[in-house]
Amino acid sequence: MSLFAKSEYKEIRLPFILDEYTQYESEDEKCAIDIEAYGMIDGTMKYCYASYCLKDQEMYENGDYEELLQKIRESDERTVLVELKYKKGVLKDFKLKIDSLVKSYNDERFLKLELVAWGLNDKSCREG
Repeated sequence: MSLFAKSEYKEIRLPFILDEYTQYESEDEKCAIDIEAYGMIDGTMKYCYASYCLKDQEMYENGDYEELLQKIRESDERTVLVELKYKKGVLKDFKLKIDSLVKSYNDERFLKLELVAWGLNDKSCREG
């Protein structure tokens, strides 16, 4: 067994929620797009939480931020492609594939999302 085993990757399409339950002190602080993908992974319910901000500040001022949120809110089927990272057969990390949002919503502006926080959890962000 190698001490430096290579990571293995798998892709899975999961449903997601737009986390709009986060409490902010003021509307000015509301600037993230928080996505929680969830589903059975290796026989266990997992929650893949990712928080994104826009790379271009002007996109907040010109309405792009609200338009992206609205596209997600109005969609009937919210799914995202998730890349799972395994080390020695154990799930270690994930990455939401933003290009799958670009394809789902036919909007290149999703490529302007910058990952600022993430977590692989056993319970939902909605559970506190």
